[in-house]
Amino acid sequence: MNNIGIVGSGIAGLHLGLFLQNRGVDSTIYSDRSPDQIRAGRLSNIVVRFEHTLQRERALGLNHWEFPDFGVFGVKMHIGINPPIVWHGSFKRPASGVDMRIYQSTLLEDFAARGGKVVIDPVEANDVARLSERHELMIVASGRAGLADMFPRDPSRSPYAHPQRMLTGLLCRGLDFPDPLGVIFTISPGNGEIFQAPYTTFGGRVCSLLFEAIPGQALEPLMHMRYENDPKRFDETVLDLLRAHAPVIYGRVNPAEFGVLRPLDVVQGAITPTVRRGYTALGNGKFAMALGDIHIVNDPIIAQGANAASRCAFVLGESLLEDRTPDETFCRETEWKLWETAKAATEWTNMTLQPPPGYVIEIFAAASQNKTLADELIENFGAPERNWEIFSTQEGARAFMTKHASS
Repeated sequence: MNNIGIVGSGIAGLHLGLFLQNRGVDSTIYSDRSPDQIRAGRLSNIVVRFEHTLQRERALGLNHWEFPDFGVFGVKMHIGINPPIVWHGSFKRPASGVDMRIYQSTLLEDFAARGGKVVIDPVEANDVARLSERHELMIVASGRAGLADMFPRDPSRSPYAHPQRMLTGLLCRGLDFPDPLGVIFTISPGNGEIFQAPYTTFGGRVCSLLFEAIPGQALEPLMHMRYENDPKRFDETVLDLLRAHAPVIYGRVNPAEFGVLRPLDVVQGAITPTVRRGYTALGNGKFAMALGDIHIVNDPIIAQGANAASRCAFVLGESLLEDRTPDETFCRETEWKLWETAKAATEWTNMTLQPPPGYVIEIFAAASQNKTLADELIENFGAPERNWEIFSTQEGARAFMTKHASS
């Protein structure tokens, strides 16, 4: 195929456009915002990109943020049961946390600077068929309201009808980085999860916090507060929740200096994990395929969304390089490839949103005593098929622990 239309300038659409550009395939990215508008916007999410994603970026010459002394070098888990379970796992190569406002705007500029066509104009669902007259195939990689309705929900792969967490993410000052540098992942049983991660943003290196609140429980009130309405109260509420539910993070706080960096450095919302059909007919003999969050959207609890979107973009890109007609057969077969690519990340994420079975607690307890086992679990965040094999069944968990029994 030689002419692809891509709706959306998130990580999925950008990686696909840059992949095709690298392979000599013409594509147009339709973005609802310019790079300057993206940079000037609100914090959209908090993303950690693992080594496999970074490898794809290197292959395309997009490795703008590989700082040898600053990254995500591991994960420290703190599970607040009695007694607490604490363990630390290290990555073989560091992961990366970069403000997606910087990341997306830079990649969109890269695409344009390399000769790619960018159209800055919000695309609605009824525009896609019209735009398809210019392209062999349309790829919809934007979650704009209305576009998702083009792709029906797949109930067999979407176990939740409602959000399982209420989300609040923020960038802050007055919080020390962990040593070694990495993520602190705290679980408050029955209430939710709180994460601290190092992040590169406009002012340099800061800490991010993400609250994953179980609806109706102790962390949820933060979700209903607006920073702009009462910044002092918002900051105080964050500190109160850290003190009560994430003491290992609170121990790194300087209360006199703590606060949100800027009003635009707070993101709040809720995600219903959903898998949608991967393609739709446009009524003019052409088709549109879904990519990224509009196809498969996961809660960020184990940081799989952006990494899976990048991986799927490359899988779709490889399919588009084939000398085939973009008909329904092509779309159906490619939809299956994309699901198989993201299946483990999706099912592992959905499982993590529920209380862990006893054998998962046994794995965590083993990780607190065995650094080699802990390192493998953390490294597998970039290879979710491996962790899904471990966590999905008691048999898989037993085999994993047996393998490490003598290490």
